[in-house]
Amino acid sequence: MGEEKSAPTAPKKYSLHFYILIFFVGMLFTGGLWDAYYNGDRPLDRDLASILILIMGTLFSVAAALLSWSIETRRDYLQKEVDHRTEELEEKNKELLHRNQEVENFIHIISHDLKAPIVSIQGFASIIRDELGEKLQGSVLDYFNRIQTNARRMNGLILDLLEFSRVGRVEEEKESLDTEQLLREIIAELRPEIDKRHIQVTLSDHFPPLWGSRKRLSQVFTNLVQNAVKYIGTPEEPRIEISCHEDDGNGRCTLWVKDNGLGIKREFHEKIFQIFQRAPSAQKIEGSGIGLSIVKKIVEHNGGKTWVESEEGKGSQFFVSWPKAEGHEMKQKVAA
Repeated sequence: MGEEKSAPTAPKKYSLHFYILIFFVGMLFTGGLWDAYYNGDRPLDRDLASILILIMGTLFSVAAALLSWSIETRRDYLQKEVDHRTEELEEKNKELLHRNQEVENFIHIISHDLKAPIVSIQGFASIIRDELGEKLQGSVLDYFNRIQTNARRMNGLILDLLEFSRVGRVEEEKESLDTEQLLREIIAELRPEIDKRHIQVTLSDHFPPLWGSRKRLSQVFTNLVQNAVKYIGTPEEPRIEISCHEDDGNGRCTLWVKDNGLGIKREFHEKIFQIFQRAPSAQKIEGSGIGLSIVKKIVEHNGGKTWVESEEGKGSQFFVSWPKAEGHEMKQKVAA
């Protein structure tokens, strides 16, 4: 860290008012005396009046100069104060970015190191199952199944942590993406779980091409659709709608995934995008609590934002602002 710069010292508050007072008193006195002699009324001797006018004129000039100097000094002080505050803010931002980078590096290292023992646990568990076979019965089999289930859950959590730490670490190649095709591929991949819950999924008639990494945009919508499927609950006609609105003039598109599921209380609308935070539910729903954090990080890394509108028991609507391909393709052609 460099040397701390001291804040600029403010000029005395009374000086400006004092100079203004001298300026106006001198101006009024000189003007009144001059007017009196101009109209023929001579309250003082000519020589004395001339000396007074000369003195007041001098004071008037000095006061004007001091007033100008005071204003300039005050302006310089305010500019230095703005510069000082700006430097402080920049330093704080740099420190915050550094802290965030340290946290992400820590998550990446820890997650990577934890992956090896979890894989070993899963491997040895499979060997034990193969060797014992039918000998695994009763409570022993139940305990063994719990070990395997928790090992799989831990492995999934570590993979999600690794993915969270990777977002933004490496600049990925961006391209024009066929949004509708990408969404149909995601739905096809999730079709077994969608059909199991008898969910009707509808897509809008038109999606503009989007600009970004295919992998990252796929992660965004896979997480959002998976989230909708998980929290669909048991409505009479479960449904998920995916649509968009092309924002006029800003080169972006707002897309959303809407469901008629369990919904989210208002106080959790922001918390669910924080890592390991999940909205409470009466139903036991598996998950790492990282999916929406990954969505938020990817979207913000692409200059957009994500938010939710929801009420408990009335479903949820997740929004994503994302850049359209239009304009970016033109920039690439010009650069080429």
